[in-house]
Amino acid sequence: MQESRGFASRIGFILTMAAFCIGIGNLWKFPYVVGANGGGAFLLVYLILVVVLGIPLFIIEVTLGRSAQLSPIAGMSALEGKKSLWSAIGWLEAIGMFGVSVFSGTVIAGWSPGYIWKVASGQLSGLTADEIGGVFASFAGSNACIAWGALSFALLAACLLGGVKKGVEKVCSILLPTLFVIMIGLAVYANTLPGSSAGLKWYLTPDFSKINFSVIGAATAQVFFSIGIGMCVAFVYGSYIKKDSGLVGSMTTTALLDTFIAVLAGLICTPALFAFNMEPTAGPSLIFVTLPALFNAMGGFGRLFGTLFMLCVFAAGFSSLLGGLEALVASITDSTKLSRKKAVAVLLIVVYGLSMFVTRSMNPESSVSGWKFAFDFGLFDFIDFIAEGLCMPIAGLLMYVYAIWKWGYKKFADEANAGTPEGKFKLGDNFAWYFKYVLPFFVVFGVYCILHSFGVI
Repeated sequence: MQESRGFASRIGFILTMAAFCIGIGNLWKFPYVVGANGGGAFLLVYLILVVVLGIPLFIIEVTLGRSAQLSPIAGMSALEGKKSLWSAIGWLEAIGMFGVSVFSGTVIAGWSPGYIWKVASGQLSGLTADEIGGVFASFAGSNACIAWGALSFALLAACLLGGVKKGVEKVCSILLPTLFVIMIGLAVYANTLPGSSAGLKWYLTPDFSKINFSVIGAATAQVFFSIGIGMCVAFVYGSYIKKDSGLVGSMTTTALLDTFIAVLAGLICTPALFAFNMEPTAGPSLIFVTLPALFNAMGGFGRLFGTLFMLCVFAAGFSSLLGGLEALVASITDSTKLSRKKAVAVLLIVVYGLSMFVTRSMNPESSVSGWKFAFDFGLFDFIDFIAEGLCMPIAGLLMYVYAIWKWGYKKFADEANAGTPEGKFKLGDNFAWYFKYVLPFFVVFGVYCILHSFGVI
């Protein structure tokens, strides 16, 4: 492995990997998915799936990356040959990550920084929920939104051009601890509000009658999206890990950090919503419509609370998008003769252009807002479906089959355990039965539930 591909330290790797996982999937998506799927019922299913499905697949993907020492497209070609059907893993991951970058770029680059300013400057103060909804509808796809997107992508370019150690790792090592501190403070405050205990109870107490295919599918999709399975990044960052570095423990720690932040986001939003008699089922507009109305209802402290929360959304989303774009840059440079600078320039121009086109489609007055695609999806939902509903789960399924049945469990375990000191956690023979005979059930069932949640089957 070239030294330039590596991380400066183990903790830097964990923070960078965790920063990618802890993105819009946690602060934007997790609270509204919890609200739309029964609160505690969804949370219980989600936590179970993190352990039985998410962490094992995460370890498999990173192990493949470290074995290949390349990004997924070039890596699978190196492992199996360019004409092998297994190269589909790399292409699915790259396409999925590209789609995620486009629609997350819409949320992170345009909406989030714009709403930091709107909340902090008091532009939304005194408005009703309907009026705030109107502000969001007109802001999405506006010239101001596109300008904020240009600024965000300029910052992304500066970080990416700095490389892994001086750019991506350094930024993530600062952003992630800062995010932890702010979110813990917000969670403590939210749960001291009068009436917040009802929201906490709804969030933490599962109603088993609400657990169905839709809830399981939503939880499975959230596990893939939040941890980052089948999204190219785990494979690429795995290629940055030296052979003498422990892997299993680091990946488990990363996944648990991601889960902690997701649960913490719910501990901020849900009790606060209940405290002010607001519905947690607002859907994707939760943090841009319902939460600003919540901030208004909180009185004088609401603007500070809202500004800090929006800063968290942007910080988490920015680090996540940065990690995803780094993986795509590595995929381009590994598979073509383009230099890093040219790969960064080409990628960011394309992703920025498509992201702003997507956000333009979210504006009701836009000529493309009524466009419909397969299964009657709008542009935003269609890209989400391609990335999250198809590429990611299918890539996860193929990775599982390749690592456990093509390689064999012993070879996979040996590669995963390489560099792990004696006395530290390893994948031993006692885990073989789980990976061979139990995990495939969760993988196949999870893929089915994801497709069911999108209405495909």
